[in-house]
Amino acid sequence: MIVHECFAQNIENGVATAPQCNISLLLPCDNSSSGNYSSIPVSSAMTKIVIAEDHTLIREGLRSLMAHVAGMEIVADTGSGAQVEELLQQTPTDLLLLDLDLPGCHGITLTARIKQSHPHIKILILTGSTDHNSVRQAFAAGADGYLLKLEDSSELLEAIPTVLDNRRYVSKLLGPLTHFQDSEDQAVTPREQQILKLVAAGKSSQEIADTLELSVFTVRKHKQNLMAKLSLHNAVELTRYAMHQGLL
Repeated sequence: MIVHECFAQNIENGVATAPQCNISLLLPCDNSSSGNYSSIPVSSAMTKIVIAEDHTLIREGLRSLMAHVAGMEIVADTGSGAQVEELLQQTPTDLLLLDLDLPGCHGITLTARIKQSHPHIKILILTGSTDHNSVRQAFAAGADGYLLKLEDSSELLEAIPTVLDNRRYVSKLLGPLTHFQDSEDQAVTPREQQILKLVAAGKSSQEIADTLELSVFTVRKHKQNLMAKLSLHNAVELTRYAMHQGLL
């Protein structure tokens, strides 16, 4: 796992003391220099990273890990989805490590918004969800990578340079990237976002067409594309998805 917990119980004079938490990170060794960790092959400029993760233990573990990696700098972190966009407005950022299940705003919704407002920022999803629909939805929203928290930290150090090099990354535990390429190459467009919001508001295809000054045929085609990208099957599922993403 990216962050490992080890609880030990000490016995002194026959009395058990309270368990103590010892956090250790699995860091790749640099054989050329004892006590140092491997660097990530990126440009000479520091890569500025923001962490959005609601578990303090994991945030601290990620900070500890990246502190030992040359060329990486954690510039900010937050445990609230509602604060992520504000942080990115205030802080120059190259990479966002983003949990899916943040309080305040879901990670997929944040991904879509950030890719519209800050298209240069790479987004690497860190999550415990192995659901393939979540992977497809994340890529459709514009995520650059999807990494399970069950993986060793060595895979995180492989994923980061991959996405910084403008390549997609998916956790090895989820299978080959080709399983998700159909969706990841088709991010949800701004027009589809508009239609999704109107579907969530209960508007019919005719009402959506009138509102957006489109033909009913075009609206239906957009809805079909949305369902294909998001692995959904009908307007009811589209509405539920929009509500879950906070689009109402």
